[in-house]
Amino acid sequence: MEILKESLALKDYLVSIRRHLHENPELSGREFNTVKLICGELDKMGVEYVNIPDGGVLAHIDGPQEGKAVLLRADCDALPIDELPMNAKKPKACVSKVPGVAHMCGHDGHTAMLLGAAKILSQNRDAIKGRVWLLFERGEEGTNNIYYVMKYIQEKGLKIDAAFAEHTDTSLRAGQLNCQPGPAHAGAFSYQVTLTGKGGHGSRPDRSNNPIDCFVAIYECIKSIRMNYVEPTVILTNSMGMVRAGAAGNVIPQTLTFSGTCRFYDASAGNIFKTKFKEIVQAQAALFGCEAAFDRLVGPILPVINNEDLAKAGAQAIESMLGSGILAPKDLNMGSESFSVLCKYYPGVMMRVGIGNEEEGISIGGHNPGFDMDENGLPYGTAAYAAVALGYLDNDCEIRHEPYNEPMDELLKFCDQPVPQRWDSMK
Repeated sequence: MEILKESLALKDYLVSIRRHLHENPELSGREFNTVKLICGELDKMGVEYVNIPDGGVLAHIDGPQEGKAVLLRADCDALPIDELPMNAKKPKACVSKVPGVAHMCGHDGHTAMLLGAAKILSQNRDAIKGRVWLLFERGEEGTNNIYYVMKYIQEKGLKIDAAFAEHTDTSLRAGQLNCQPGPAHAGAFSYQVTLTGKGGHGSRPDRSNNPIDCFVAIYECIKSIRMNYVEPTVILTNSMGMVRAGAAGNVIPQTLTFSGTCRFYDASAGNIFKTKFKEIVQAQAALFGCEAAFDRLVGPILPVINNEDLAKAGAQAIESMLGSGILAPKDLNMGSESFSVLCKYYPGVMMRVGIGNEEEGISIGGHNPGFDMDENGLPYGTAAYAAVALGYLDNDCEIRHEPYNEPMDELLKFCDQPVPQRWDSMK
């Protein structure tokens, strides 16, 4: 097999899939037309699959002999963002047609690349020494639909020995890949709090309990958690992205709502932050005569730590099949990923696919309205998917991993996450 040559020949297909998804994005848990497209493409390839309600599409391709089973994962949901028509320099090749919804994290590219890998693997089944699972995951952007995937896998007793995922990355140029061991995505604790005080006229603050005053005190105290309670060598960040209160400058509001996230690689540090956060909110609310309602306290969401043995095996497969010099190092990433759930149960590796192009203005990172991708990177992601799958199945090296044997519901409790909302039954 000449995997890279076959992948490059699929560029027009990859671009067409990616652009269709990009122009027609769907929010987490509501990827109804996206799922139809995925299933339709798999039908054309003759690839067997199951559409897991509210979870995603799980397909498999078997080789002529039994062996290990490796899972390749792509996510397919979009973000609640209004996309800008320009990247850092130029108009984009395509833009979302759905107001307020856009693929600003590359999931359209992830889905296209995995469909491309499905094409290559389905046409070269004789090279597969075992089984390749293909997971098109729904609801990666915070709605935790991986819960329904894992429930299905556990109820059916499906065999999975290792898992690989990919994420596009504008900090790597198109044609570069990354497959390195160690920290790949941070864990997270997310929160939303509503403070209720006593509203009134701005001329008499003494007759009110202003929730804005309470929030300012909370905000200042939260900033001290990192310094006062977490070891200085431990990575931990916190940011608030939303504060909402009031409608007029001379009216003291009744309520204020704020939300944000804390990121970390050590779950114990995340739990310290969560504990102190709750204590601070409750203490300051009492001091300012406000009531505090915790609308959301989710986490610790697990970090993604790439398995050392599997990352080495993946890197070896990529270089041997796609050529030396294609791999590039990557700095630490503080974004969070639901792929951490798969990495809890199986040895896993999150790879990075270069889509950056400074000359064309493609340099803005994900979750930003100006995000864009150099589509020349798509064939390399497809090739990497196929290479690591075939390489792993053909590799007898030991992959060390301490398995987590508890059911998915127990992991959900540990991460303090609610059971995800179901949308399929509401169509």
